[in-house]
Amino acid sequence: MGRGSLFYALNVDDDEAKELSWSKSVDIISGTANGLSYMHHDCFPPIVHKDVTSNNTLLNSELHVVVSNFGIARLLDPDSSNQTLQVGTYGYFAPELAHTMAVTEKCDIYSFGVVALKTLMGGTQES
Repeated sequence: MGRGSLFYALNVDDDEAKELSWSKSVDIISGTANGLSYMHHDCFPPIVHKDVTSNNTLLNSELHVVVSNFGIARLLDPDSSNQTLQVGTYGYFAPELAHTMAVTEKCDIYSFGVVALKTLMGGTQES
C-alpha cells in the first residue's frame, strides 16, 4: 500500500502524522469499521480477524483503508465454542479473552476501539 501501515503514519513518519487531520482520522476509522463490518456481517460464515491493530490497518495513497493480515483470522462456526490459544497482539485484544478464550466478533470490536483511540490521539509508541 502506498502509505504503509497506520502505525507507521502515526508513530514513525512525522510528515505523515501531520497530514492526518481530524477529518482524515475519522475517515480512516470509518474505513476500518466498514472493513470489519463486511467481515462480520456480509461473509458467511462470519470472519473474525483476531488481530486488528494499527500495523494491520494499511493506507493507500489517498488514505483509504485496507484491513490486512488474515493469517490468524478465523471463520466463526456457530456450532462451535470458538476457543483459541492465540488471541492477537498484546494491548489490542479484549481482556475477557484471558478468562473465556472464546473468540467472537466482539473481540475485533474491542481491538477496533483501541485502533480508533490511537488514531484520534495521534498514535503512541508501541512495543
